[in-house]
Amino acid sequence: MDFLTLDDRHMRVSDAERGALGLDAAHRRLEAIRTEGRQGFFDLPFDLSSAAFLARRASALRRAGIRRLLVVGIGGSSLGARALIEALRSPKRGMDVAFVSAPDPDAYADILPSRTEWKRTALLVVSKSGSTLEPVSVFLALRAALIRSVGAKKHAAHVVVITDPREGNPLLAFARAEGYEVLPHPLNVGGRFSVLSPVGLFPAACAGIDVRRLLSGAQRLEEDRRIKREACLAARFAADQFLAYQAGRTTHVFMPYAARLRLVSLWFRQLWAESLGKDGKGPTPVASVGPDDQHSQLQLYQQGPDDKTLTFVDVERFASSPKVPAAKGADAFAPIPGRSFTDILHAERKGVAEALAEDGRRSATFAVPSISPESVGALLQCLMQAAAFMGELLQVNAFDQPGVEAGKREARKILGAR
Repeated sequence: MDFLTLDDRHMRVSDAERGALGLDAAHRRLEAIRTEGRQGFFDLPFDLSSAAFLARRASALRRAGIRRLLVVGIGGSSLGARALIEALRSPKRGMDVAFVSAPDPDAYADILPSRTEWKRTALLVVSKSGSTLEPVSVFLALRAALIRSVGAKKHAAHVVVITDPREGNPLLAFARAEGYEVLPHPLNVGGRFSVLSPVGLFPAACAGIDVRRLLSGAQRLEEDRRIKREACLAARFAADQFLAYQAGRTTHVFMPYAARLRLVSLWFRQLWAESLGKDGKGPTPVASVGPDDQHSQLQLYQQGPDDKTLTFVDVERFASSPKVPAAKGADAFAPIPGRSFTDILHAERKGVAEALAEDGRRSATFAVPSISPESVGALLQCLMQAAAFMGELLQVNAFDQPGVEAGKREARKILGAR
């Protein structure tokens, strides 16, 4: 079974145009980055032993009576896990997982457990550097509330830390001094590429998601990249997007037709923006979801400036698909009665793509058989591969984020001046 396919007819790109881009050289450069150990996300799908360990640790927390996990992280330390859990959570098998990213007073108040709830709550803080302003601030506040509720001696059993395991990391030193469990953040994996590392897999396992199946789908796409090289799915997608960007289509709308994939759009937005927005280059990603946003944004995409590409995600089968019942006197609603919700959703997505094509607008569609751990793993791995290929085509470093780091430094200066 193919966990992921791509229909890019409406991008109107020929094989000859793709072949002229030097994708073979791009693939060789990416393989060098991988084999030399400079970037590790390519290899994460094959680390089944780590996935099994994380699943056991999640089970141990549940056996200890933990029913809720609070995840403290921001950007890549949060968005990937949130996307996995919204798409795949299993309430009957897993614990409730909630996220707090920023020191927003209202958001903090909304997730703060009561004294009795803390006894069944674990706290996970994720920060690769161990000094990121937002998660450290929220973590220290939540930690104080935890201590007030369960006591200083018992609170360490409720805390897990994911961070860079090297010396000099302030969060690592603090965690060791307090006796917290530490899960190492891979050294050669940046936050936005870390969804298939402990950063995403541990919260997912706590939520009851089969993380080994997740890696199985991602592994299929990584094998596809290594075998097919410049002809792989990710390279083809990146080539289409790069050619559109060169032609002036500098906005990239990502639009799954499935509510459970809504946060995948937000995750993709960070992946595309932080990886590619450098040196005066880079497409602007827009997070969207269908069919909701076809009723709020499509007019612009259809008849506004022709400066956009759209990427849809189509789900072939849903876990359930109610049918619209017939109703007496409802002839005016034909052909809706008797059709399933899946039929309607598919018709809307296909209709939008065809209408855009008739107006000369560019779009592509990823299709997954269902929203399963395998298909979600395949989709995320493909998009990360595509970001790497796009970086090579744009001639930018897809793996750093100097603009983000500059903002962090300025924020610390402002706080230190007060």
